[in-house]
Amino acid sequence: MSESSSTKSTSFSRARSTRAAFTQKDVQDAELAAKRTDYELQLARKFKPGDVYAPHDLTGQEMQKWKKSRNAPKTDAIDALGLNPINEYKNFSMMSEFMTEMGRIKSAQETGLRPVNQRRMAKAIRRAIGVGLMPSVHKHPELMIKQRKSYR
Repeated sequence: MSESSSTKSTSFSRARSTRAAFTQKDVQDAELAAKRTDYELQLARKFKPGDVYAPHDLTGQEMQKWKKSRNAPKTDAIDALGLNPINEYKNFSMMSEFMTEMGRIKSAQETGLRPVNQRRMAKAIRRAIGVGLMPSVHKHPELMIKQRKSYR
């Protein structure tokens, strides 16, 4: 009887140790999978099988190029006022807020307008310049050079 009980206990201990080994392996696999998903989340570009890339493609500067652009604002000043910029091309003071001193149209990052309203505002500014209601250059470059020289 002692032999049968000892074989039962050894087989039980073997089964228990293999079960523990499998769970330890499973835990290691789960940890590796978690690390892999963490790294995948850090990558802005989703590589597909067969994609060719160089180590330079994994640098931060290259990854910035693949990141999604910032979320465009849902509403802006034009929407809050309920205006259509194309119809406001005669409003010189409003148009001048969206232009630089040199007469260039400010970018969307500077104006904070939604893309739709930025395009409408740009169209209204170009229309006002075309009709002659607004000067295409607010300060002439030669005048700016003369002012700079007088400050020296």
